[in-house]
This record gives sequence, C-alpha cells and structure tokens, in this order.
Amino acid sequence: MSKVTKMNITDEEIKEVTKVLESQMLTLLAGNVVEKFEKEFAKFIGVKHAIGVNSGTAALHLAVASLNIGPGDEVIVPPFTFIATASSILHNNAIPIFADIDNKSYTLDPKSVEEKITDKTKAIIPVHLAGISADMGALKDIAEHHELQIIEDACQAHGAKYNNKHVGSLGDIGTFSFYPSKNMTTGEGGMITTNDDQLAETCRLLRHHGEPSWYVYNRLGWNYRMTEIQGAIGKIQLTKLVEYIKIRNNNANYMSNAVKEILGIDPPYIPKYCEPAFNYWIGRLHPEIIGMTKLRFLRKFPESKILYPKPLYKTKLFQKKVAYPKGCPWSCPFYDKEINYEALELPIVNKVTEEIFALDIHPKISIETLNNYIEIMKKIVRRS
Repeated sequence: MSKVTKMNITDEEIKEVTKVLESQMLTLLAGNVVEKFEKEFAKFIGVKHAIGVNSGTAALHLAVASLNIGPGDEVIVPPFTFIATASSILHNNAIPIFADIDNKSYTLDPKSVEEKITDKTKAIIPVHLAGISADMGALKDIAEHHELQIIEDACQAHGAKYNNKHVGSLGDIGTFSFYPSKNMTTGEGGMITTNDDQLAETCRLLRHHGEPSWYVYNRLGWNYRMTEIQGAIGKIQLTKLVEYIKIRNNNANYMSNAVKEILGIDPPYIPKYCEPAFNYWIGRLHPEIIGMTKLRFLRKFPESKILYPKPLYKTKLFQKKVAYPKGCPWSCPFYDKEINYEALELPIVNKVTEEIFALDIHPKISIETLNNYIEIMKKIVRRS
C-alpha cells in the first residue's frame, strides 16, 4: 500500500489555506484555526475533546504516553495493522503483545485478547480496519473486568460506527490519521479524541514539549503540533466527510454485490454492530477454488493492492527485537519476561494475510473503473 493517493482538494480548501498564509500565523501557538478544527471534530465524533497533532503516528504515541504506559508494561495489539499501532508502544518503552484477529472482520479477536492478558497488561489497542469497527462491546467488557484501558486506532475509520456510536468515542482515548489515503485528509496530520479532561490536558501538554507556558518544562514531551495550514484543510474536509463516506460505501456495496457472483472471491464482511465507513474494499481469495496463490492473482490484477504483506510480529523489528540500544524495551530491569516473537503462531492472521487484497474506492473513482475491477476478477477466475 505504498502508493500515495491523490488528495481530494478543491477551491474551498485552497481558499482557507490562503487565508492562513495571508494571516502570517502558521502555528497553532499563534492562530486559532486548529482550535476551531478540534472543536468541530470533537462534535462530529461525539466527544468532549479533540487534540490536533501532525500525524496518526503522533496521535498513537501521545495516546499511549498519556496513559502513563512505560517500561515493564504490556499492551495488546493486532498484528494485522500499520507499524505505528505497535511502534507507539515501543516508543514508550513498553512491550507489544500480539493477539490474533477475527476470521471475518480482520479486527482483534476478543477471545485471543483474553488469552494474552497477564499481570503486566495495561491496555488494549483495537484497530478499526479499513472502515470496519472492531468488536468494542466484547473488548470493553474484557478491559473493565481486568481494569485495562482502551486506545482506539481509528486511523482508517473516520465516520465508522459501532452500535450507532462513532469509533474514537468508545474507548478511553481514540486516534485518527489524516494521511492522503484516509477518508478525510490534511496531507499529514492526526487527531486524538477523548472524554477524559485529564487525558486531554496531558495530550496537549505532551504535543508541545511538555510545556504549559513558555520555558516551563513540567515533563518530557515532543513537538507533535498540527499546523494552521493542516487545520484549515481539515476544517473543510470535515464538512465533506459524510458525503465522502456515502460515496465510498456506495462504491464498496457496488463491488460487493458484483463479487458475490464470482466463485472463489468473497466481499468484505460487515458485522451487525458496524456501520462502516469504507477506507478500502477488501476482497478475500479462496486459493483452493481459484487455483492460484494471492501473489499470482495480484500479478494478473496489478490494480489490486497488498494491504499488509505479513503480520507485524514476522517483521525484522520484532523477530530480531531491534528497537532501542542495549535491548530496550525487552531487556529492561522492569521487565523480567522473555518474549519470543519468532516462536509466535497466530493461525488466523497467517491465513488472512495469504488471502486478502484491497482495492481503491475513493470518491473520485469512476463507475467504469469499478466495472473494470469486476471484469478483471471474472476473467482471472474463468481462466484459472
């Protein structure tokens, strides 16, 4: 998924960015555009607070840090996600623990999460994948029973809902990305959402060097501030998000209805609790039916994409545990366990990784392109 999607920018965004440039106030420390965007985003998601940052990665990093997760702590995550979900844990010197995913939704499997909980577990990070919400009811029950916190990774799911509530409003804290491929964009950028006053205050402090006022340093922080230009783009994009989601969902449904007639390829599964906001359309191959591997299928269908080539725990970062010098955070006075990612086997994610592929369904895509996708898949299956 390395190809950057062209942003859906119109004269409205250009006009707002021009206003910011003409104001000469490009930082949120001097302007008020980011603050306005934050308030409007919080209202849309249905939370008290939204904190603008410069990426989804920064949002995840600060979310973990704000919960005082650190050395010796474990956080449970899915292995079928972008690296930032897990690296945000490592950057806080804590340990990612991988649980398996559900065979249909491809989000965290609550049963597997329960099996991974230890006395060192502090939080769970469910990922709402490609616009499909995780099973938040089951995960919240587990978290409450074990007194754990939930960080929602909603970076691919702006506008998706779980039981009529927006993702990003269901856990202790939520995170969003505004990268060009997302349902709405600011180019680079991210947002943190929460109903907790203290967490919101902490995140605002941490995004600006831990500095409540000039040259007063109360704790370690970073420069993760969103710019006024990003805020200006985001404010306009947010007004279009509902329409963008409608188009994306219509495109996804069009694809799914057609693919139901193709033997050997399954459309995305939508759980009953989920009102999706499709980021990508995810298809699933049955190699035993179509008579070819996913890689061979992808070579015949270059418009399709690999969502994630392998589970995160199979990457070098985790296989060789190459994070910080001297073995940190795994080799740490506060952590007396041995984590062996090389021996880890999660059967569902291994199977899913070998069978699913993704297709663009963004608002600018044409019906002709969607029909072309469908015809290519039909031809591949017929000739297999």
